[in-house]
Parts: sequence; structure tokens; C-alpha cells
Amino acid sequence: MKKLERNLIDNILESEVKLGCASTPVTFYYPESSLNELLDCNNDELPVKIAEFLEIEKDCLGKVRIEELGDEKGRYAVRVPIEGFDWVRANYQPSDFMKDFVQEIRKPYNTLAGITDLFKRYSPEVSIIKVNENAWTFYFSDENIDPYVYYIEQNVFGLEYHRFTRESYNKMMSEAGK
Repeated sequence: MKKLERNLIDNILESEVKLGCASTPVTFYYPESSLNELLDCNNDELPVKIAEFLEIEKDCLGKVRIEELGDEKGRYAVRVPIEGFDWVRANYQPSDFMKDFVQEIRKPYNTLAGITDLFKRYSPEVSIIKVNENAWTFYFSDENIDPYVYYIEQNVFGLEYHRFTRESYNKMMSEAGK
């Protein structure tokens, strides 16, 4: 249960850094496999684990709603109400790394060297893996700095990123044969 709570908190903090503070409900989308990972369950156990999570979190994140999308089987909308957003803001702060990362990735003409320097400022123990001609992954050995894998792509607009849990990223790469 705590892994999904942490992921939601981190996603709310990331959205606050990217978009600013706003007391609004927020919806995140998860594939079924990610919810299984974050709730430590399998597909058959998922409905029960979701119900348990919703009951446990109502005093913190509020009346969170988790619903499978009708038009996209296996994909879920997780809606955190205003009260949950406000609770996160009152009890947590974005990490310095997240603030610096978002600032760096948003720079016009951002560069891979700038992203590399930023990661190495936080720790010399950072893994940087070239996935293909235009994509790299970055992650810290010390998950206390930041537990996520950052998949960074170079395209005509500059650098863009996606953030994954390590387990989700490894599963995705395994399925892709990499």
C-alpha cells in the first residue's frame, strides 16, 4: 500500500513543480501492471487491494477514486481530490533534485550534458545508459536521493522525459527485448 501512496505523493509533488500550486483534483493514469506492482498483488487480487488502499488513504489523500477506464481495459484512472492535493502540500515538499531536474529539463536548448551534470551534482553514483540513438536512462544507485528511472529522449523539441519505478522500467525493457 505504501508504494502506491509514495508514488501518488511523488507525482503530485512533480506536478506542483512543473505546473505550480493549485488546489485542484488531479488524475493520474496507471496500467494494470503498475497498480499490481505498487499494491504488491496480481490481477485477481487487484480489486481487493484497491478497496483496502482507498480505505487506508481516506484520512490522508482523501476519497481517492480508482476506476478502470471503460474504453481502455487494463488502464486505470486514479483521481486524488483537492483534499489529498492539499494534504500532500501541507506534509511534503518536492525534493531539491526534482526542482532542479524540472528546471534543467525545461531550459530552452537543454542538453544531455546539462542533465548529466545535474545528476552528478547529486551523486557520483549515477547510472547513465544509452538506450538508442536518441534515448538514455538515468538513475541513482542510492534510491534515497531519488528512486525513479528517468527515460530521456532527444527530439526536435529538445529533451523530454518519462519517469518510471525501477520495476516498471525493467519490465518494460524486458518486454521490449532490451
